[in-house]
Amino acid sequence: MEKLVLFGGDSAKTWSPAESMVTPSAERVKVGKASLHWHVTVDFYGGEKNYPIGWPRFSHAIPEGPQRDWSGWDYLSMWVYTETSREALPREPVGLGLYMPDRSSAYSRSLNELKKGEWVEIRIPIAQIPRHHDVRSMQFHIAESRYRHGDTLDLYVDDIALLRYARPTLLEFAAENAVMFAGGRNVPVSFRLAGVKPGRSAEVACELKRDGRIAARTTMRAERGEQRVTLDAGRGKLAPGYYEIVATVAGNPQPATARLRLVESPWR
Repeated sequence: MEKLVLFGGDSAKTWSPAESMVTPSAERVKVGKASLHWHVTVDFYGGEKNYPIGWPRFSHAIPEGPQRDWSGWDYLSMWVYTETSREALPREPVGLGLYMPDRSSAYSRSLNELKKGEWVEIRIPIAQIPRHHDVRSMQFHIAESRYRHGDTLDLYVDDIALLRYARPTLLEFAAENAVMFAGGRNVPVSFRLAGVKPGRSAEVACELKRDGRIAARTTMRAERGEQRVTLDAGRGKLAPGYYEIVATVAGNPQPATARLRLVESPWR
């Protein structure tokens, strides 16, 4: 994977906290020499005047330039270690927000993967983030209403980065229906192509096999992103049974595979 680091522990002074504190920490580190340490003490009576039970947060603007355009990358990635005075984290412990370019055009996601006392890798597909070509700022926050007064939360965030495959790679490869009726000729297949630069394409070869014999085959040129291809058996009809779908992309010998089952139609 190729990596573009957005923020490390040395950026702590440039983050903007509210109702909380952000400092560099060498106590909990996953990559490098320091992580971002975010400390929150939940206070139902302090904070902003109109919202005493509020939203402690810390945010950072993304400078103008290539770091704002995530369209050529595959994942937003980070490592997070969580400590809390609670016995367990609430169901939605921490939120991540991205502004593209402002609050009215924002992406928000709860980091439900977090676990008390453990490092957890957060890896978000860029394809899930709308308007990812113009990301202006990043924010972490909690809703105090999900906590109790006096609870403490310590988040150690390390290695916030963009990742992408260094060579063409087929992801989420599968038949659109894992079970289909026999007797047809077409099998639709979907996948996501990564590791190809924007504006470029790569040849993808896809085969439908049963007992080692090829029942259908096709090739296509595909660009990065979501793709769909139909395997056509030609004049022959596909018989009931278990099939394997195998695909390769030029530049990567590792095949992607999926299973398919064809069953007799009850109306025949």
